[in-house]
Amino acid sequence: MAITLPRRRAVVVKLLLLGPAAAALALTGCGSPEYTYVRNADTYFKVPASWHQVDGDQLDLLMSGEDPASASAEARKRLVWDVAFDAHRDPSPAHLFMGLGDEPFVYASVHRLTEEQRDALSLDAMRDFILPVTEGTREKAARAGFPLSGYEPLRDEVLHPGEGLRGVRVVFNYRLAGGPLHTFDQTAYMSADLSRVHVMLIRCSAGCYRARADEFDAIARSFRVKQASG
Repeated sequence: MAITLPRRRAVVVKLLLLGPAAAALALTGCGSPEYTYVRNADTYFKVPASWHQVDGDQLDLLMSGEDPASASAEARKRLVWDVAFDAHRDPSPAHLFMGLGDEPFVYASVHRLTEEQRDALSLDAMRDFILPVTEGTREKAARAGFPLSGYEPLRDEVLHPGEGLRGVRVVFNYRLAGGPLHTFDQTAYMSADLSRVHVMLIRCSAGCYRARADEFDAIARSFRVKQASG
């Protein structure tokens, strides 16, 4: 999202060049569960049960660039709920952008918006929420030296799931800091009253994504938002 990206991109650049407040709820029945079902007050999705939840403080550090114990990080926690799952045996928030192989990663977040942010909200802002996707934002990122190459759009779908929600799902390829090609699958919804943005991002190597496209599509389609008050 263009209105929140500058600090986040700076953190990502640092990670690339050096080359989240509610917990997940695992609903289990008899035997080993197939999925971990993740929810907060108004957001729901599922991931394979074998994927590992990323440490919340480490995730906060990556996404905010602030010490999790700092006042600014505490303020962010009042506005942002986020959680991440990593299929790698050693889960790390850095794998959101820099996977080490064919182990996928999923990140989800809910952002309460200020009045100023609401005024700037658009479908294009949601396309650009984590990485630059639209042409203008990609050009700005290139001028700023953001280490991305090989952009290739694969899917762009406007979503109308009901209850006044609007959203967009974009799938695209990027090569980060000269590394291997990765595919990113991002779904974002804005609430009917423009008070929240809900985002899910799935990442895997391009080859991994092609081989497991149906699995990742099921995860993306499981991402549901229920209108909440307040």
